[in-house]
Amino acid sequence: MKHLLLALPLGLVLAPAYGQHMEYSARGTVGFAKFAGNGVASTTTVNDANNVPNAESSRAVNPYGNTYGTGGGLSVRVQRVEKFNVITAFDLGYDLMQTRLGVTAIRYNSIVPPDYGFNRAGSGVVRLFSHAVTAFGGVGYRLGGEGHALALDALVGPELAYLVAAHENGDGTNSSGTAWHTDLSRTPNTHFDFRLRGDLSIWRKRVGVVASYSYGFSNYQPATSGVSSPDASIRLARVGLGYRLK
Repeated sequence: MKHLLLALPLGLVLAPAYGQHMEYSARGTVGFAKFAGNGVASTTTVNDANNVPNAESSRAVNPYGNTYGTGGGLSVRVQRVEKFNVITAFDLGYDLMQTRLGVTAIRYNSIVPPDYGFNRAGSGVVRLFSHAVTAFGGVGYRLGGEGHALALDALVGPELAYLVAAHENGDGTNSSGTAWHTDLSRTPNTHFDFRLRGDLSIWRKRVGVVASYSYGFSNYQPATSGVSSPDASIRLARVGLGYRLK
């Protein structure tokens, strides 16, 4: 996968020497992300550490949710269109992904024995925001184009994402109406995410509607004493607008 992603930009740069034409575009998208795997959850408990001196920040027991959250992204793309409408493309982008899950209980930690805290029913939502730089190399086909009102580009290929940072943010109330919140950085299990991506673009002259779906294979969730081999990989759908610069 790495070799293919490195080879595509070089091939695209050399393409004009062999008669193919090049296209350049910029894209802005809305993203819908969730986690999948045996380590994800639809609801979680929040550990409230406000009553414990020098304790770590209040946090969700499991912030890796299987409910779609809304984010956004930007990218630039260069692609080569050959004689028989075969397309090769390289796309460099940035995604802000948000995943979500509900909260059913609050664990209030304490330094007071014998239980050192208590549980209370609660409600609210925990969001995990992940920032990633992406590189996508695709191969596909164009339907329509010259002489037609519309052009449809369909591509598939590998995508490599580098996770720059992740941040948990949550809020809600317990059963007594007392507010709780979480706000802290999260360290993923890995900073590199290998994905398979399908990509569609519908163009009318220079303006297009773009969509893609990325299926991640890398586990984001660190191992814990309770879960020694977790699995939480990303699923990301994007839809937005594109503009062809050339």
